[in-house]
Amino acid sequence: MRLLKELSRKEFQSKYGTKEQCLAHLVDLKWSDGYKCKRCYGEQFIAGKQLYARRCKKCGYDESPTANTLFHKVKFGIENAFEMLYDITTSKKGANSIWLAERFGVRQTTAWLFRKKAQLVMKSSKKHLLTGDVHEDEFEIGTPQKGEQGRSKSEKKVRVVIVLEHRTSKCGRGYAKIIEDYSAKSLRPIFTEHISVDANILADKWTGYIPLKASYPNMRQIKSEKGRNFPMVHQQIRNLKNWLRGVHSYCDKKYLEEYLNEYFFRFNRRNHRQSILSKEIERMANHEPMTFKELKISET
Repeated sequence: MRLLKELSRKEFQSKYGTKEQCLAHLVDLKWSDGYKCKRCYGEQFIAGKQLYARRCKKCGYDESPTANTLFHKVKFGIENAFEMLYDITTSKKGANSIWLAERFGVRQTTAWLFRKKAQLVMKSSKKHLLTGDVHEDEFEIGTPQKGEQGRSKSEKKVRVVIVLEHRTSKCGRGYAKIIEDYSAKSLRPIFTEHISVDANILADKWTGYIPLKASYPNMRQIKSEKGRNFPMVHQQIRNLKNWLRGVHSYCDKKYLEEYLNEYFFRFNRRNHRQSILSKEIERMANHEPMTFKELKISET
């Protein structure tokens, strides 16, 4: 995935280089609509014990800027957490937990936990449906197996469906989703979650798309010709696979959906690289805390 030049590390350090700057930014995000105590809902406060903390005048509850966010109990410094997010959202080849652990001098499990938190908020809000010309195709991630060609079932391959806005000289936004098989039942969710019913959808000749035409009257089908009739889609499939290899040589199916979300969170903001980090920080600041155990449970 080609990333445009955006917030340089020097600019990042100037904006978020200190603990004070990071906490001040979290304060602006958490209490942008005014202070309200989490316990008694009081609206008046005084300074708390910690830097930028606020203590409720009514019940005395002391809340730090990181409390009740995904930055809660960060063990390696809020300024390092912000820089780790910078690497996760802007690194061209991806930033895996082993590399992050070495770079920031933390345990690999600590880096893994924080990276999972970052991925948690990269999931699409599903508020912005794809419009105009939308191309769709499926592909597989995994090692090709002898005697298992095309859409044949294999336990060692993960099936994925991708949708992409097709424009004259470039592609627009896109999304991808894991599917269990190529039936209309498995294909329908990405349509309902991400594609406008008025979109001009182009798919290949696979029969699984036929039942969807009733809901998407502007859908038409043509032969794929091994992807030659869907060049932009297959370019992004190659880019996605190359990026994924940069993060992991192998990715288990139970983690793959999170990496698809991460890829398209970055991809859909490729023309707004100055704001991608601030969007990630904002989402983490507005998300409830998650423990290591809770993240592990959510994956099973």
